[in-house]
Amino acid sequence: MTLPALSPSARDALEARLADLKSQRAQAALESIPPGGSGDAADHAGNVEALIRLEELDVRIANLQLQLQAPIVEVANVAAAEIGSRVTLRFGDDEEPEEFLIGFVEQASARVDVVTPSSPLGTVLLGAHPGQRLNYRSSNGAEITATLIAVTA
Repeated sequence: MTLPALSPSARDALEARLADLKSQRAQAALESIPPGGSGDAADHAGNVEALIRLEELDVRIANLQLQLQAPIVEVANVAAAEIGSRVTLRFGDDEEPEEFLIGFVEQASARVDVVTPSSPLGTVLLGAHPGQRLNYRSSNGAEITATLIAVTA
């Protein structure tokens, strides 16, 4: 499997997310410790939930560690959208522009939504230049047109 190259800022975001997930895992590990064999059904249910959460975190951590093995590319002058780019898009003719990060789910934050490179929108964004109109079919089959307003590192 060939991993797509990461910009330095994308790598930093992935490393920060990995640190956060490891912290969450440590907390879930503490919660998964059985209450000394005693306790009621609610105590044991909480233990099972923590074990499930622990397994989910392990999968996400392993995925991030794999993604962090990707080569780093320096972004000197962003002309086209690439993994790690922030893009501003206008959907339709009169809607307000929206900002996205082209990256991975683990890079999601409250500040900006993430578009994965393999998604329908992500596929047409990669290599696109500001001013370009993009046409793609959403996962529910709708034909969507967006205009790429800006690309930043």
